[in-house]
Amino acid sequence: MTNATASITTKYLLSPSTHHSYNSEAVIEFCLQASRTLDHLKQTHARLLRTQINPHPRLIIHLTSRLLQLPGNSLRYARCLFDRIPHCENQFIWTSIIRSHTLHAQFSQSIALYAQMHRMGISPNGFTFSSVLNACARIPAILQGRQIHTQIVQSGYFSNTVVQTALLDVYAKCGAANDARRVFDQMTDRDVVSWTAMVSGYSKVGMMEDARQLFDVMVERNVVSWTAMVAGYANAGDIGAAKALFDKMPEKNSITRTAMIAGYGKCGDVVGARQVFDKMAMRDSACWAAMIACYARNGCSSEAIELYKRMRMVNVKANEVAMVGVISACTQLGDVDMASSIADDMNEGSCERTVVVSNALIHMNAKCGSVVQAWEEFNLMTHRDVISYSALITALADHGRAHEALQLFSRMRKEGLRPNEVTFVGVLNACSHAGMVEEGCEYFKLMKQSYGIVPLTEHYACMVDLLGRAGRLEEAYKLILDSVVTPDAGTWGALLGACRVHGNVELGEIAAGHLFELEPENTGNYVLLANIYASMNRWDDAERVRKMMSERRIRKSPGCSWIGYQDSRLVKMVTDE
Repeated sequence: MTNATASITTKYLLSPSTHHSYNSEAVIEFCLQASRTLDHLKQTHARLLRTQINPHPRLIIHLTSRLLQLPGNSLRYARCLFDRIPHCENQFIWTSIIRSHTLHAQFSQSIALYAQMHRMGISPNGFTFSSVLNACARIPAILQGRQIHTQIVQSGYFSNTVVQTALLDVYAKCGAANDARRVFDQMTDRDVVSWTAMVSGYSKVGMMEDARQLFDVMVERNVVSWTAMVAGYANAGDIGAAKALFDKMPEKNSITRTAMIAGYGKCGDVVGARQVFDKMAMRDSACWAAMIACYARNGCSSEAIELYKRMRMVNVKANEVAMVGVISACTQLGDVDMASSIADDMNEGSCERTVVVSNALIHMNAKCGSVVQAWEEFNLMTHRDVISYSALITALADHGRAHEALQLFSRMRKEGLRPNEVTFVGVLNACSHAGMVEEGCEYFKLMKQSYGIVPLTEHYACMVDLLGRAGRLEEAYKLILDSVVTPDAGTWGALLGACRVHGNVELGEIAAGHLFELEPENTGNYVLLANIYASMNRWDDAERVRKMMSERRIRKSPGCSWIGYQDSRLVKMVTDE
């Protein structure tokens, strides 16, 4: 607004002489048209409320429309006005409010407004459809997208190129590549956007042959289509094809380079990933995160932590991927000092405390020996999922706090969350540590009968350990024989350990026989069987086992244990030869 216009507008707004309804409406219409800032529109709104107790809906619609045209954050104000328009049937204002919610990333609200518009019988136009479809693509919401597709056909807007491209994008982003292709094939006017959307859709679901066929016949390619192909090959694990296209790209951006880093990481080529990373002149948070995650994924925990520290030194804010990567690396090392440093960074706001990050922090604190910190992180969460509960239940069980673990499981069920396989491993482990045999058996039945979870080897190992600790070895052995999965070394190892405690030679020999086949190099199994014989004064048999170890050239490995001192932040490794 020019100074002159602003002066005239202010004069009209503040003038007490214009009280006649017609004159007031004329003034307000003029002010609405002339206003260029949110403050001026608020002044106009104030004048409208002063002069008219029940303003004409046309003026409210005009005011709402002007608010939606302003740059900046005026959507909330506009929405408040819009919700007060009685029986609004203005197609333009409905389309504007839907489009504004999409532009402000309020996608669910955009879809809800469209549904309300549809219920009121107001006919949408092409811009309405494209706006709500863009919202569906971003969530993504394929069910709503299909419903809108039907309404588009019924309304006669399917031939609209913009609408077709938006619909194609919905199916592509939702992973419905075949549906996207049907829309693509019906398009008579395809531009680079629609071609790229189709290539991206195929790449997203790993249909790289179909993506490549389209990519090779594209008349015009842009950086997005190149990136979609490179990322698609990288995600599919075909790093050779990804690199071949990457090298041919006429213009590379950070998204493409980040996709290559992630692809190398997925294939275990840490060196290749680092070479791409080091060649980047400008690095955003995504590429730092991809490199940190690459290190963590491939067991290079120290390198992941060092890169995270370097990222913090150059003032790059960590995103969710970077934070989870460094937390995973810290968990692998059991680094108490670094765990404390990460906690400090989080408290300083270095990264948003998403559910995924908080879950990783719970697991990290538990593995570093600080179940109290794990509890605190859990309590800080405003929203918790099954992973949050499972991580803390497992942590409590591992640290001997079985009753708290079971109380937390009960709380989880009361909140309506459905436990998964990991949850029940923690629950059964807690019962085993606390010697709660009957309760453990009930939970095992509950898992199968109430939740339909097929027991895994981990569950059988927990149950065998539970029964074995109680001396119910025959039941444990029968459970193994009746199991629906092939018992692994953990299950037979639990039985062998129980046989050692209770001196059951017969079952000990059976368990050891299976372990010798599954883990022929594991010295612990031989030692346990020899100790069982020794405890029963069967020295010849014990010596036979030791000779077997000698003949197979199996040496007793040094024993290692981690002793953590939380207060002094000291972790000492003790080795006993």
